[in-house]
Amino acid sequence: MLTLFRWLLRLTIALIVLAVLSAVLIWYFAVRSLPDYTASYPVTGITAPVEIVRSTENVPHIFGETDADVFFALGLAHAQDRLFQMTLLRRAAQGRLAEVHGPRALPADDLVRRLGLQRAAQASLEVQDDDTRAALQAYADGVNQWIRIVNDGAMGRGAPEFFLFPDVITFWQPADSLSILKLLAAASTDSAGDEILRARLALAWPEGGMQIVDRADTPASLPTYAGLFPAPALGRPNGGWTRRRNTIRLAFCAPGRRLAATPSAPNRSGRRRARRFWPMTCMQG
Repeated sequence: MLTLFRWLLRLTIALIVLAVLSAVLIWYFAVRSLPDYTASYPVTGITAPVEIVRSTENVPHIFGETDADVFFALGLAHAQDRLFQMTLLRRAAQGRLAEVHGPRALPADDLVRRLGLQRAAQASLEVQDDDTRAALQAYADGVNQWIRIVNDGAMGRGAPEFFLFPDVITFWQPADSLSILKLLAAASTDSAGDEILRARLALAWPEGGMQIVDRADTPASLPTYAGLFPAPALGRPNGGWTRRRNTIRLAFCAPGRRLAATPSAPNRSGRRRARRFWPMTCMQG
């Protein structure tokens, strides 16, 4: 009994020591990945020294000689504080979340790639004026400078979150900033749902479907969706209906008439057959 007690005591002490060492190791790597706001870093890409003063809430205030130097420091400060969030948003805008988070992110990636946010961002960059492109490039250079500082100084992973979600951090591009802006704009509006409903109504009733959901502030230059497709209606090639699961079927009745479901006739056993879609007819009243 005494021998068993001694072994249990040794095992308990060993587990406590192992837990303490693990906590110290995790704390060390996490601290290495946090920025030192009081440090000075030699950087390339600025014309004069830039000062980033942090408030008590760690809000950066940037003082520089030129606009390009200030945007450079802004990119560096953002990378110091939000490198993981920035890379995650960039992946979301590019439709590449599944590379890190697995198959559960595929629907989001599929939607974003269909919207073409990255292509739209690249096209937007090409039509910006020289000052805007210079600011975006200076900002990207600042982000990339912080990534180099982290790699050269072996400062952890750049953010503690990268230990939980490992990722290859590629250099920032000017179009990445625009793609994130487009992602946030798309996520902050409900126009997508309205446009889908408007398109479905227009395809089901080209003459008046869009008028059902039109509002006073609806732009007058919206396309006639029925004219965008070669088929008479979406899902009806050559004018024939296609039967699909979970398909919303639209029907319209003349004024003064209402839709009513027509039950199926009873079979030989006297029971009515269960149907997924009841036939709809227009009735008076």
